[in-house]
Amino acid sequence: MSAPTTREKQARRLGEKGLYQQLCQAFEHDYGFDKGRRVIPVIVEDILDKVRDYYGPDRAQEPNQIVYTAAQASARLTRGKTMAQTAQQAIRLTMVAPEDCVAYGQGAAVLLRQRLERWLHEAVAQGALLTAADLAFLCGLSIGRVERLICEYERDTGKLLPLRGTVHDASSKLTHKPQIVARYLAGQLPPEIARATNHSIEAVEHYLRDFALVRELVTRYDAEAISRLIGRGVRVVREYLALLQTLPQEPTRDPGTTQAMPPPDSHQTC
Repeated sequence: MSAPTTREKQARRLGEKGLYQQLCQAFEHDYGFDKGRRVIPVIVEDILDKVRDYYGPDRAQEPNQIVYTAAQASARLTRGKTMAQTAQQAIRLTMVAPEDCVAYGQGAAVLLRQRLERWLHEAVAQGALLTAADLAFLCGLSIGRVERLICEYERDTGKLLPLRGTVHDASSKLTHKPQIVARYLAGQLPPEIARATNHSIEAVEHYLRDFALVRELVTRYDAEAISRLIGRGVRVVREYLALLQTLPQEPTRDPGTTQAMPPPDSHQTC
C-alpha cells in the first residue's frame, strides 16, 4: 500500500474537525473518559441525534429571527410537573417584521400587541405553545402587562390567542369560558369551537361539561355547595354563575331555596 499523499493527509485533518471531534475530545480529556475511548463515539452520536431531534431537520433561520425553546403543544400542563420535566422544542420567532414599522408609528402598545400575536401563532405553527412568562421575557415586560395586552387584543378584535395556559385550560387569569359557552349556545359543535378559539378539544369539552353542571344545580345550591358537589373550585363556579347572569333565558336562583351540601368523599379544586 502506497503512503498517503500530502493532499490526502490534509483531507484527513480537515475531516477531523467539527462538533463530533470536539465532543470526543471533551469526553476523553475533560470528563475523564480516557479509559473508555470505545464508548465515547456511541455517547457522542447519541448526543448529536438528540441535537438533531431538538432543532428538527429544517434549521433555516430568516433574518431578524431567533431560536427559542418552548413547550411542545402536546405536553399537557399538569399540577406538580416542572418545565424541566416537560417535552420542549426549539422554534423560530420573528423579532422584527416589515409590518412592525407601521405598528411602531401607531404607538408602542400597537407594536407590542402585534408582536405577541405573531409569536403565539408562530409557535403554534411549529407545534409549540408559549406562556405569558415566555412573552414577558421576550419583550421585557411584566407578566401582568402581557396579560392585559392579550385581554385588550382579544376584546378589541374578537380573536382568541393561543396562550399555553388557556389552550390547556390551566390559566387562572386569562379565561375564554364566556366565548366558548356562547359559541356552544349559538349552535357550534365542540370541534368547531376548539378550532375557532385555539383551544384543545379536551379543554372545550371540560368548559362545557362544567357549565352544564352549574346550570343544572344553580336553582338548588349555592356556589360553595356546587363547588363541593362537582369537584371544582369556588372561583370557577362563580365564573359560571356570572356567565349565567348574562343569559336571560336561564332561570334565576331563589336565594331562599339554597341548600347546603355536605362535601363528597373526594373532590378536586381548580
